[in-house]
Amino acid sequence: MNVNRMIARAVSGIALSLAATVCSMATLAQERGARGEDYVVFVSQRDGAAELYLLDVRTRQVSQLTNTGRGHLAASISGAARTIVFASRVGSGYELFSGTLGAAWRNRRPTLVGLSRLTVDTMDEVSPTVSSDGGTMAFQTGDGIEVMSTVALDRRIVIPFSGEHQDLAPAISPDGSQIAFGSNRGDAYEIWLYRRADGALRQLTRNAAVIGGLSWSADARRIAFTTTATNSKLSGIAVAEVETGSFRVLTDGNDFNASFSARGDRLVFTSMRDGNAELYLLNLNAGGVERLTNNMGLDDGAVFVGEPTLPARQTR
Repeated sequence: MNVNRMIARAVSGIALSLAATVCSMATLAQERGARGEDYVVFVSQRDGAAELYLLDVRTRQVSQLTNTGRGHLAASISGAARTIVFASRVGSGYELFSGTLGAAWRNRRPTLVGLSRLTVDTMDEVSPTVSSDGGTMAFQTGDGIEVMSTVALDRRIVIPFSGEHQDLAPAISPDGSQIAFGSNRGDAYEIWLYRRADGALRQLTRNAAVIGGLSWSADARRIAFTTTATNSKLSGIAVAEVETGSFRVLTDGNDFNASFSARGDRLVFTSMRDGNAELYLLNLNAGGVERLTNNMGLDDGAVFVGEPTLPARQTR
């Protein structure tokens, strides 16, 4: 695999967005209190090196979680355990790390505790995603798409690298039973599903023009992804139904890297629509888009902190 190309897709869609192509949004539910799904973890270069930050989408309060100077890639967070996994630069490559939001994470000085390095390797490990219980993660390396526990055990390759096609942007399902990923193994880039129980592969979408940014809904019924199947021909956010493979394009304003709220009624995503990579919020019921951040440094890779026990709300 071309490792530089893999990293470019993995760095939260930065390279693709700058190419006008690749992981927010509407009127907030006014009655909602300060629940976990009113917070997102994201990567920002606002103070130099890419670090992890926490954003309260109601108040726009931003708090820094890491200060390593290494440069981090987009994180993934489990809803139940609030385990965060992310890739970070170590020397000339990227390794995987994990940590947990401290108990007082809602205050103005949240902390990331129990920080652990999960991999020590000569190849890059990028694009980590984690199951809802915080126990299992999927990620990408030069060897293909791999899985392991979040305590760095039982590591194995599940989708080997092939020189005949490219697989990208793995996203493990909330229960850890499936991995969604983008692939051109059927010529065009589509969403494919890998079932861990028996290794079965299934093509999910047709004509979806997938370029990355895959993210499952908490109920595992939908997958958000970045697409170029838009009227504007700029990148946009689409949502696919896991049961049928049908999908809807929701935005087309040079948008990428979306993530569902726990209730499934909102998406947080990155957009270059105003000339800089900022976070936006899309209300799936009302259809409105709201800008969340405004600074010169890149903001990207936002994921809701989440509360998976909350019921999903009906969306259009």
